[in-house]
Amino acid sequence: MNIAARLSLTAMIALAATSSFASEDIASETNEAIFGFAGAMTKEDMLKSAALIPVEYESKAVLGGGYQFYPYRIGNVRLGGEIGIAARFGKGFSGEVWAGPVARYEQIRLGERLFVTPSFTAGLSLVTDAQPGREREQEIKDDGNANVLFYLGPEINVSFSEDSSTEFFWRLHHRSGGGKTLGNMKGATNANVFGVRYKF
Repeated sequence: MNIAARLSLTAMIALAATSSFASEDIASETNEAIFGFAGAMTKEDMLKSAALIPVEYESKAVLGGGYQFYPYRIGNVRLGGEIGIAARFGKGFSGEVWAGPVARYEQIRLGERLFVTPSFTAGLSLVTDAQPGREREQEIKDDGNANVLFYLGPEINVSFSEDSSTEFFWRLHHRSGGGKTLGNMKGATNANVFGVRYKF
């Protein structure tokens, strides 16, 4: 199965999972967003990486972006889907695509002009090759294959007005096999990334 076919399958799974959230009492409304980010890959596991500082980083960068849509809302929670693409640099190059359902809790007001929105994306991630460093080391250690793994993206968004179309975010960009559920892999990669999202 080539990359395009795998991506299509991943997107269909994400859309099916998102649609399963729908019920008759959910008001249908569609909101969309595009986003871009950049960050650094870590040498740590998911929990340690989320600490930001102190974290031991690899000399590898990740640059990416994506598209989100939110057709459903339950109270303050928006439910939708996400698809993204990233390039991973440093002692080699590899590409990544991912897709999955996403949930956002809007908005926590912390001040007159400060709003925080946590969100969480979960899905599948496909890479062209294991990135040299922690990911390749984990692949060798587990005798696994890092090409198709689970994707998790816990995220904190910050905006400066209630109706702002622009927000800034931190995300933990995580790939793993989910305890050897996929690719016979336990862990794979983590990256702390910072980005900008435009909602429309």
